[in-house]
Parts: sequence; C-alpha cells; structure tokens
Amino acid sequence: MEQYKDFQRGNLINDWEELLKLERDEVVSIQEQWETIQEENEDIGNRNADREYEAVTKAVQAMKEVGIDVFKYSRSVFPKKIGYKAWFKNNVVNKIRDKYRAYSKSIPTAHMKTKEVNGIVLTNNQSPTNLVQLYDRIRWQYDSKVRDNKYDTKLLVKSIEYASEKDIDIEGREPKEIIDVVQETAKIIYLKENVPGGTEIYLKHECDDCSTYYMGDRRCSCGNRRISIEVDGDILDGFYHYPEPY
Repeated sequence: MEQYKDFQRGNLINDWEELLKLERDEVVSIQEQWETIQEENEDIGNRNADREYEAVTKAVQAMKEVGIDVFKYSRSVFPKKIGYKAWFKNNVVNKIRDKYRAYSKSIPTAHMKTKEVNGIVLTNNQSPTNLVQLYDRIRWQYDSKVRDNKYDTKLLVKSIEYASEKDIDIEGREPKEIIDVVQETAKIIYLKENVPGGTEIYLKHECDDCSTYYMGDRRCSCGNRRISIEVDGDILDGFYHYPEPY
C-alpha cells in the first residue's frame, strides 16, 4: 500500500516561538510544501480507495464461486442487500479497509488561541488559519509590542531625566506612574513656556463666527464658543497644542 506523506514541521502551527524565528519566505515555502503534500495524499487516498474496492469485489466473487453469499438482505417482499454478513465484514472487509485505509490526514491549520511568547501575549482570532496567515498575524503583533516595549523603556528613561531636571517627585512610583506623572507636569510646563497668556491662537473650525482665541480667555474672540487648549504628544517625541471647543 502507498504510504501517506507527513507534513514536515507541522509542529510550527502550535509552536509560535519557533515559528517566529523564521523569515516569511521560509514560512511561505513550508506552506507550499504542505499544499503539495496534501494533493499527493489525496491522490494516494483515491488510488487506495480503488484498490480497496477491487480487493473487496474479488473477495465477494471468490465466495460466490464456492457457493457462499456474503450479503445480508432486508426482510421484505422484495429483499434488498443491506450490507455484509458480520463474519465476512469483520474477517475480510475490515481487514482490507485497514490495509487500504482512507486518507484522514489534513494540512495543519491553526485555530483561535492565545499564547505567550517571550513574555508577549499573542492572539489568533480566526479559525481555521493557514501557516502563512498565522505567521503574518502573530509577527505583526509581536513586532508591534516589541517596538512599544522599547519605546516605553526609552520614554521611562527620558521621564526620569526630565523629572530630575524639573525637580518632579517620582520617588517610590512604578514605571507607568512615573511616565504618567511626568507627562502631565511636562504638558503644563509646555503650555507656560510655549503658549503664555495672551497668545493669539488661530481657530479653523472651532467657531463659525470668528477665527481667533487668546490664551487665558474662556471664550473665543466673538464670545460664542468656549475654548480650551489641549496638549498631546510626549517628552520623547515632543508636544503640540490645539484649540478644542467645549
């Protein structure tokens, strides 16, 4: 009997740490190999099915030639074949089927799952997912979170430096709290240094009747809209401000 082929490196579908060690072109190559093996296995399965049918047919004919009927029949006016007799099925048909077993393997696919790789939580939220799709999904998540972690580390270092320069009390605080405290203080300092009271600020869409606001006022020049000045950004990439109606 022709042997079905195994999907080499099939463990990658579940071993995400090992999968992420590969380059994308390697993953694409493995997926293509699997698809080729899938087609070859289906062809083997079809040939085995033909051989099984042939072998069973020969066995039935051999029994018939010596006067043995191997079929079961329905109890009706016009009996119909409803299968093989138990002794023939167990001792002949099932053994032939075991020899020419049907194709049961399938190309490895991933299902919905969450796993941790090097301290980073990754999620596949689609089922089924082929190897390339899985790789692209978790690679993007992994690289994105690695970049975020590196950025957070740089931001923490810069926050500590800034706190020292501006004499901001951060003693005993957790890293995230240090970043948040320094961020809020830095925004206030940014406004004082870059947008002092009386500074004229252009309004683009914030008011329909005028286009100016003066820092420190509660309303725009015409008095129709209340305006606040918001600050975004961080001490690593810098801050910027913009008017916001409320």
